Amino acid sequence: MRFLSLARTHARMAARQRAVWIVSLLLALLSLGTTLNEGLAYETGDVADLVFLAQVLAMLPPVAYAAAFTDLAAEPERLGISEVEASAPVRAAELTAARVTGALCVMALPSAALLLFCAGGQMLHGNAGAALQAVVLFVGVVLPAALVAAALSALAGSLLPKAVARIAAIAAWLGALFALSFHAVPVDGGGGFQVHVAADPICQAFFGSRPFLDYQGPAASATPLEALALLVLKFAVATALLAVAGAIARRRTYRRR
Repeated sequence: MRFLSLARTHARMAARQRAVWIVSLLLALLSLGTTLNEGLAYETGDVADLVFLAQVLAMLPPVAYAAAFTDLAAEPERLGISEVEASAPVRAAELTAARVTGALCVMALPSAALLLFCAGGQMLHGNAGAALQAVVLFVGVVLPAALVAAALSALAGSLLPKAVARIAAIAAWLGALFALSFHAVPVDGGGGFQVHVAADPICQAFFGSRPFLDYQGPAASATPLEALALLVLKFAVATALLAVAGAIARRRTYRRR
């Protein structure tokens, strides 16, 4: 209960940043708009449309998280309340986890709501398991991307001034996005290549997606075990980035003293 109380407190604090969650909502709606050519996800009963929406939600809204979470690790030190937190009967790891959980519950809410809304539409079109599929896609695809973007933002905020950190965090997220989510495929019968959207291993292993969402290439290659291992790795990387960000923020404060 103590952790939930702390998370609710940080959620209320994050909710006051109206500009941030409004931008997150707009980016979520923009993600839905990218599916116009194939048909909106709630207008069909095809899980592939829900998968594609989840992948876009894992790309666009995290841009807002990368800009919004620069204070995630540095704020206690900057405001001079790190001593208060250190003296509280709560472990530092629990405080950080509550801060991240509370903030993400607010920022990622538009993406979760949009997925569930589209799942409701899919259920009306015959996809009885759409609600469960939406939950799995949110936890396995959307949430890890949001957490990594937030962790990159926290790390940039602990190293750089706030304005510069936001730019650096957005650039880092876009760099990671293009390196991991887009792949070039050589064009048959000639030079050059085409860039395609790579399917998340969770989508390949549990939803039958092909390795490229917008390209009829080979069949899905990721196994459930591989997909789950990569999912754990994403959370581990985000946790490590947050830990490093917190350590750097504390060290910089100590040096200033």
